Amino acid sequence: MKVYQTHEIRNIALIGGAKTGKTTLAEAMLFEGGVISRRGTVEDKNTVSDYRPIELERQNSVSSSIMFTIADNKKINIIDTPGFDDFIGEVIGALRVADTAVMVVNAQNGVEVGTEITWRWTNRSQTPVIFTINTLDHEHANFDEAVRQLRQRFGASVPHRRRKT
Repeated sequence: MKVYQTHEIRNIALIGGAKTGKTTLAEAMLFEGGVISRRGTVEDKNTVSDYRPIELERQNSVSSSIMFTIADNKKINIIDTPGFDDFIGEVIGALRVADTAVMVVNAQNGVEVGTEITWRWTNRSQTPVIFTINTLDHEHANFDEAVRQLRQRFGASVPHRRRKT
């Protein structure tokens, strides 16, 4: 295994409310980075980060999980944090070591209480934030409304660009 120098390592924390798709996003990142050959799902109880019996039973994260992938010759440490407010301590801990927070927002629900709570903690820790709108493949997803809510709540500096995949 390659030994990475400090300047070759990035730490990102996947944060946001419950059921926004943070664990699913982590699976996609691991798959795209070639770490896993098949994506797991929360419903099938076979994701890399949610493996504890209580997480499998509840189908949501209760502890942060640390994984990694490689991109552009950089090691990217991915911290998948729980979304329920009861576990905000896990988010706070992740933000202390994260270079960047990826705020995952559910396109069906937009800005939720969990989004606002984690936003406050990113401000307190002065962690830069990237917004990612997730679950766009669901019936009631509304990208434009989610962006409107983000801009209304967090300011006009939230860009309104749709990235095609």
